[in-house]
Amino acid sequence: MTFEMWSSFHYLFLASPFIFTLILYFLTRRLPKGVNRFIGLVLAIICIALLALRNYEIFQNRGIHPEIIPAQICHLANFFLLFAFLFNNRTVFTVAFCFNLPFAMLSIIFADGLENYTNILTYQGIAYIAGHALIVGITLWSLLVGFVRIDKRPLFRGAFLVMTMFIASIPLNYYVMDKFPGSKANYFYSTSPERGTPLEIAYNWGENVSVLGYDVNLIYVGVLAAVGLLLYFSLAGIAHLATRKKFKNDYLY
Repeated sequence: MTFEMWSSFHYLFLASPFIFTLILYFLTRRLPKGVNRFIGLVLAIICIALLALRNYEIFQNRGIHPEIIPAQICHLANFFLLFAFLFNNRTVFTVAFCFNLPFAMLSIIFADGLENYTNILTYQGIAYIAGHALIVGITLWSLLVGFVRIDKRPLFRGAFLVMTMFIASIPLNYYVMDKFPGSKANYFYSTSPERGTPLEIAYNWGENVSVLGYDVNLIYVGVLAAVGLLLYFSLAGIAHLATRKKFKNDYLY
């Protein structure tokens, strides 16, 4: 089975996280928070299991490879969800909703990479489809049942964490490429944009310059950071508006 962009299957893929969210919400909306937290924890473990199966298949086919390192945004999202439910941490829930969710959704919209699969019914293909749908679905569900609660301190802590990971991804990409000659590492898309996305325009505006021994497209990196923060704080505003009745005495700023 192969994948084609904007096919009926792609539209089903686009709708799947929202269908999952609505079904799960109506099944769990009256359950105690402790039970929902356990459900979220189990779902996060399922996400990590899918990632592990994907990595095992890559290891079987290619050996040790940069794709196995779980430093991509959507791979980290699985662990953010796990730690958010495990520790009931508001900062991690904020990052999961404001940062991981939009990038997981973008991976569903711009799913060009699936067209390179000769068969999507493999661990890699299933992990891509089910993994991204679950990340979006679980995170939206966590908002609806009251786990995502946006306020100033977790919001800015989360933004600092995201920017720290983004900056750290630049030397990490070059370190991985040095260790695996001929391989491409592009964690957080800080080396180059995903093919077919609008960020290719920003990449073409600049050119690589040497920064501390690394070739960095400063204009692209700056635009990417700005777009990421804009998306982050926009999602925070949406989440705050969506939950203001539930947490009516909270103020975002």
